[in-house]
Amino acid sequence: MSPYLMSTSSLAALSDADGATTNELAAYRRSTITVAQAEQAAAVADPDRLGRNLLTEFRAAWSTGDHDQMTAVMLAAIDLDHATPDAPRLMDEIRGIRYQAAA
Repeated sequence: MSPYLMSTSSLAALSDADGATTNELAAYRRSTITVAQAEQAAAVADPDRLGRNLLTEFRAAWSTGDHDQMTAVMLAAIDLDHATPDAPRLMDEIRGIRYQAAA
């Protein structure tokens, strides 16, 4: 599974800032979350947000020629497409960036 994806129960634990001040487990969870996981947690409320961020990351990697980052973003996009089958396919948008149509 992609590091970009997070469960709803993990989001609930992360969102409890009061619990993190009094509970060692909650504090540990908050300290070990990655930015990518936090983005996915936000995507539960706004699925388009993660897609926009992934497209931004892909464009940045494309402009610098960072093939490892492009691959990581494409794998995350595939995971997101599978997780949200009714949403527009992010991989189609990435392909549009990679293979621009002839004028």
